[in-house]
Amino acid sequence: MMVLLLGANMLAVQHVPVVVSLEDAVERVVAVSPAISAARGVVAAPRGQRSEAFWPFPSNPTFEYGRVRRRSTGTTVFDREWSVSQEIEIAGQWLRRRGAADYLVRSAEETVVDLRRKVMLEARIAYLNLSIAERRAALTDSAAAFMERLAVFARQQLEAGEISQLEYNAALLEAARARSAAERAQADRAAKAAELARLMDLPRDQGLSTGPLPRVPELQISDPSTVLALATARRADLSAATFAANAADRSLAAARLAFIPNLSIALFGGREEETDNLLGVSIGFSFPLFKRGQASRGMAAARRALADAELAATERAIRSQVRSAVERFQRTTRAERRFMTGVLGVAAENVGLTETALIEGEVSLTDVMVLRTAAVAAQLEYLEVLSDATEAWFQLAAAVNADPAELVSLINN
Repeated sequence: MMVLLLGANMLAVQHVPVVVSLEDAVERVVAVSPAISAARGVVAAPRGQRSEAFWPFPSNPTFEYGRVRRRSTGTTVFDREWSVSQEIEIAGQWLRRRGAADYLVRSAEETVVDLRRKVMLEARIAYLNLSIAERRAALTDSAAAFMERLAVFARQQLEAGEISQLEYNAALLEAARARSAAERAQADRAAKAAELARLMDLPRDQGLSTGPLPRVPELQISDPSTVLALATARRADLSAATFAANAADRSLAAARLAFIPNLSIALFGGREEETDNLLGVSIGFSFPLFKRGQASRGMAAARRALADAELAATERAIRSQVRSAVERFQRTTRAERRFMTGVLGVAAENVGLTETALIEGEVSLTDVMVLRTAAVAAQLEYLEVLSDATEAWFQLAAAVNADPAELVSLINN
């Protein structure tokens, strides 16, 4: 993979196509994804919160030192004193905060996993779009070349008096339309190549080309609920939302304990009049009289409500995605199979037969244009059907957080 990517620039300069497989493209996109890098960085925030909540201390210890000068009857002495104090939570708030931070760390880590799922889907669809665009460009260019040859042949027939000016004009129009379609297809191919190159973080896309697409598998899904259960068990975004809701519960529980006083312990000592050494301990309580955690409880309650809503929204989104993905996959694959077995072969055969028939004089110029246009249109439509079926396959695999190649074995098991 590294050799392939390092050589991409040199080959692009030489305008030699670099064939990239689907697996290599997906691996590269995941490796250079800014979204995944940012999500990995976000994990540092809850990890810091967890480290800070390791001790039952709501604040840092306080160290104080003081010196007092005494002057009397011509003498000067100094009193020195020091103290170290620390406030301690005795209601267990720190344990709940630490538990909340643990859940937030796991939620952030699951978010990274889910972003990989989304980025991989985006990469597969971009690769599919380029592959279909390449096939469409090749097909339309071939059709345009044939129509241009047909226009030259029509000119010869017009000069020989075998066809009318109307038929010749029709041949010119079809040639112009075919070439226009070919140019638009090439522009679309270039745009799709640029999009895949952007995702792969390649400096140039002129030499980027795709390999063969994997075959859409045969998969009969009699009960969509089995796919939904599989998605529920495997989706990282659902796990992330669940962990976030658990973290919000722990944070609210910690905030509700703010009305319990904190213990304050101090160790102090000193020296008076340069003769007496002092050492003592003090114990006290910090009573929540004016600030009783009202703001923290309100914010924690708001975060829990938001986390619960996001969890419910994620569950609904997964159900919707799975149902629509199953329905789309079943219908598009049926259409692709029907097109493959009943239409595509006939269309490809007619593409070859029309040119042969024209050379042998078996059909008129007008009939050749009509038959050829219909055959090419059928082939172009098949590319759309194939694109829909393959994308539906990728979408269904992403809905259950699985590799497309593993989808059949996962669902059948």
